[in-house]
Amino acid sequence: MNHPTITRAFLESLNFHVMTALDRRGFAGAESPVPLLADFAEKYLVIIDGAYCEIIEAETGEQVDICDDIIGL
Repeated sequence: MNHPTITRAFLESLNFHVMTALDRRGFAGAESPVPLLADFAEKYLVIIDGAYCEIIEAETGEQVDICDDIIGL
């Protein structure tokens, strides 16, 4: 199965929203003041926390792709 990968074009195609208090509890590792969350194809969640980004499978929580610094994309 082909999973999405983190590219500038992929991130620009998504509609992010600021994580709610409930979202932040679910993603307790989020550290930035304004972490962002988007869903993709109703199967993946994309998290931006500062310059860090990751894609996880919504159903399993499995990490699909990470980027330690999206500024360089």
